[in-house]
Amino acid sequence: MNVFQKLRIVSIRNITSQLTNNFIKKHEIICSHRNVLKRNSGISSTVSSHQNFNAEPKSEDDDFISNEVLSKINQQIKEKSHDRLFAVIQLGERKFKITNEDIIALNCFFPPNIGEKICLEKVLLVGSTDFTLIGRPVLSTDLLRIDATIIEKTYIVPRPIYRHGYHYRRLHWFRTPYTLIRINNIEFKNSLDELPDTQGIQNRVIY
Repeated sequence: MNVFQKLRIVSIRNITSQLTNNFIKKHEIICSHRNVLKRNSGISSTVSSHQNFNAEPKSEDDDFISNEVLSKINQQIKEKSHDRLFAVIQLGERKFKITNEDIIALNCFFPPNIGEKICLEKVLLVGSTDFTLIGRPVLSTDLLRIDATIIEKTYIVPRPIYRHGYHYRRLHWFRTPYTLIRINNIEFKNSLDELPDTQGIQNRVIY
């Protein structure tokens, strides 16, 4: 073995030892940094959990304004002096903004037949030019009634789907159901101060 080869081997050993030492030091620094972060995060979580945030109490002016607004809305509902109503409903996985005599289309299977009348109960909000009532998540069925009629049930034009692979070639045709629904009327059944107390889950939307 030459002198140059010995020097080369010694230099390679020195470089590898230095690299391993540097890696170990960095690893120790990272681990200590993580431990510090964990300790700090635990301290911050305990501090934040024990903090008491006192909400500002409502003033008499706020109560007076809210009561006045509710009284005006109830007056319009009782006297039916509000303008044309609109609503946002949910049918299946889709949401629609509707008003009287609108026609909506569903691109999915819908059980009712042509000519049948249905009542839409999943109402997310209803409003007019002067007010809007928002459900949490839906409005009560005792507050609002939306009647609709199934006017057409058909299929969309078939669309082809071609699949091919190794020794496999297939052409499939898919037809999507198509249902047209006409909104007959949107009307209030009760005012906000005349809603009956809800007891049980009978005749309620629970899905």
